[in-house]
Amino acid sequence: MTIPWLDRNIAAVSILFGTATLVAGNFVALANQPEGDGFGALLSMVSGNPGMWLLAAALAIAGPILWIPGILAAAAAAPARGHTLTVTGSLLLATGLAVGVGHFALFFGVLGSGADAGLSADAVEKFVAAEDGYILGSILLWVFLAGLVLGTLLLSLGLRMARAVPVWVPVAAVVFAVSNFLGGPVATIVGAVALFATFVPMAMAVRAHLTIGAVAAPVDPAANRAPRT
Repeated sequence: MTIPWLDRNIAAVSILFGTATLVAGNFVALANQPEGDGFGALLSMVSGNPGMWLLAAALAIAGPILWIPGILAAAAAAPARGHTLTVTGSLLLATGLAVGVGHFALFFGVLGSGADAGLSADAVEKFVAAEDGYILGSILLWVFLAGLVLGTLLLSLGLRMARAVPVWVPVAAVVFAVSNFLGGPVATIVGAVALFATFVPMAMAVRAHLTIGAVAAPVDPAANRAPRT
């Protein structure tokens, strides 16, 4: 008997939990938007709500970690038609999510540390700008965005070619991709709805079509006996 390391139910739960956690992190941040538009207002919000900031950071980091196993498993949901697109999209998205863990940890950590240290808004702003311009921060950000956007698009197209998801899933993936480059509450809400519309059907497809591992069928001893003559 072969015991699979990841069955289809765990893969589906991974996708659903990862999606929900990332959306929850976005809404926690959205619900605690500072009243002002300047960097000082942002830092004041972080300083005044350290528990909320830590919760948002934990959700943003946990989302990709929970997501990756299911995304990798989704590559097997299109064994024939759409297989190349699905595998490519799965690998790109998983890579982007893995890099995103570092990006979110750096972003939330810099602001949280600056607030805890009691630094002035001007000093923290300069430090954040320097971090964004540093090659490591730039690579983390752009690899994360490229993997998230391109990976989602290719994965949704591949699964649609395999007829594993409805026709509107790639459309929702495009809406989600566009929302990532827009700011504001409306873009956040639309992106969250599009994210669920993209990945919930993927999770259902994984649960319905994915088979990882196999259980050997029991052998009937009588089948191997030589016939009596």
